[in-house]
Formats: sequence, structure tokens, C-alpha cells
Amino acid sequence: MNIRRCSEFILPAFVCSVFLNAFCLLGSFWQFSENTSASKFLQPKGYSYLCPYFRGGLGNLMFMYASIYGMAKEKSMGIGIYKDMELYKLFNITENAIEDQQICNKAVEIFEYRPCAYDVETTGFTSSKNIKHSSYLQSWKYFQQVDDDIRAQFVFKDSIQSRAGDVLRQAVKSYFNTSSSSRSNDKTLTIIGVHIRRGDYLKKDKIKYGYAVASSSYVDKAMDYFRDKYNNTLFLVFTNPNAADIKWCKENVNGSDVLHMKANIREVDMSAIAQCNHTVMTVGTFGWWASWLNKGETVYYKHVARPKSSLLNDFSSDMSDYFYPGWKGMV
Repeated sequence: MNIRRCSEFILPAFVCSVFLNAFCLLGSFWQFSENTSASKFLQPKGYSYLCPYFRGGLGNLMFMYASIYGMAKEKSMGIGIYKDMELYKLFNITENAIEDQQICNKAVEIFEYRPCAYDVETTGFTSSKNIKHSSYLQSWKYFQQVDDDIRAQFVFKDSIQSRAGDVLRQAVKSYFNTSSSSRSNDKTLTIIGVHIRRGDYLKKDKIKYGYAVASSSYVDKAMDYFRDKYNNTLFLVFTNPNAADIKWCKENVNGSDVLHMKANIREVDMSAIAQCNHTVMTVGTFGWWASWLNKGETVYYKHVARPKSSLLNDFSSDMSDYFYPGWKGMV
């Protein structure tokens, strides 16, 4: 009798124990699966990231990415960029985006001393922690060791290159239609992209800080340099899509071999300038990168900062940290 009662009690308890253990094991499996799925987005142990702080126009974004990329590769760090980065939409960027935004949000923030100069101290941060470099980093020296890699990544998407090619073809066609028959039959046409930056550089706060714009005499001199070097030239003038800049260009940049281009979206204009034979740049990072992407010769305006200004102090003494080697400076 006692044995029966005992068996009646033990059997249900045993069954409950089996089900309870099975449930716990299943719960453990679910927990493990969830943790495993999430862990692929977490930062690997012992691996740190260098994060940019993207802001400004296309030229600024390109400087930030290229310089951060160069420093990160030098220090064997990852690059803290997200999938919504603007440059992903325009170029063939190969670096993978990170998923965990806390990596950069909680990173140690550092700043540069001079935005347009190479500073060794700017690169002296530890590689053992996540770093957010909230700097403009506008010097080719930050990425000179990965120059070929950056050139491979800063290739515009096919659709952008195609639109830019159409812009150039239409310009050449228009030039031939309005030129003499002897010139239009010449197969040695040399196309020079001219980028004129004025716009916000003429605002009071910009002038006070030290920003300058190129003079018309500089543009004439730069264009004459190419005219003397090549028999048949065509200058395509690109500028900001505002009435004041367009008016200035039409009044000050003229000649039988000059065409004023209609404004396109910024990436198409940059790609078009890059596809020209040579470039004339004035001021600003847009013209800098359009010239850097161009495979020909570049003439640049030397007096980009006013004397004794705050902006002048942002550069190295001879501005060689900013202007790319091989470019020709004029005033």
C-alpha cells in the first residue's frame, strides 16, 4: 500500500522533472541562438575603430574618408562608417559598414590642430581604443601611403560617369557647331576643366576668417598657360549654380575657346571635370578633388588665404601639405 502510494507520487514527479529539464534546455538553446545572432554585430575583442565625423560638401567628405582610411590602415584599425554614408552612393567604396553605432558614439573624441596641414600629433592617438576624429584632415599626406587604394575607391558609379560623359560630348558638339570648319576638323582638341568657386567665400564671416577667391587675372593666366602649350584648346567652365557666380564667370572668363557649362548635380560636375584632359582650379575642396581625380596637369591658385588671417594659420607655411605634388601654382 505504501509502495503504491510512493510510486503514484514518484511517477508524476519524474514526468514533470523530464518536461521541466527539457523546457530549460530548450530555453537555453533559444537564449544561445539569440546571443549568437546578435554577437556578429558586436565589436571583436581587441579590435578598435577609427571614426570620422562627416560634414560639409563633397570635397570635405572625400578628405575625411581618405585621411581616416589612411590613418586607420597605418594603425591596423577598422574604419567606423555606416551604410548611410553619402560616399557609398557615389563611389565604389570597398570598406564595409559597421552595424553597431555605439562603437563611434562612445568613442574617444579627438581634434586636429590645423585643418589644412599634416600634423604628426594628429596621428599620435592610441590604436587600442575606439577613436572619433572630429577633424577635416585636408592634407594628402594623411593618405599618401594608400594613394592607389583611394584612387581605386574614388571611382564614380557607372551611371554618374555616363552622365558626365554625355555632358562632355554635348559640350564638344556645341563647340564644333559654333567654331570654324578648320578648327572643327582638328582632331587634337585638348579639353581643360575650369572650376570657379566663389559663392559663400564672399560672405563677411568667411572674408573675416581669411577666405579668398581667385582673381580674373589668375584665371586668364592659367588658361593662357594651356593655350601656349597646346594648339587647340577648349575650356569648360564649371561654377556654383547661383546667379552671382554665373554672372561673374560670363563677364570675366571669356574667349572663342570657352564654354560656360550648365550646372549639374555636384557628382556629375566633378566627374566631368575629372574626365577632361587637364584642370584649372581656384579655391575649395571640390576643385581640389576634381583635379586629384583628373589624370592630366593641374594649375591652382596660390593665394587661397588672406595674409595674416586665421585661415592662413590652418595651412603649413608653404601650403605644400595641402596642394598635391606636381601641381603648378599661379597668382
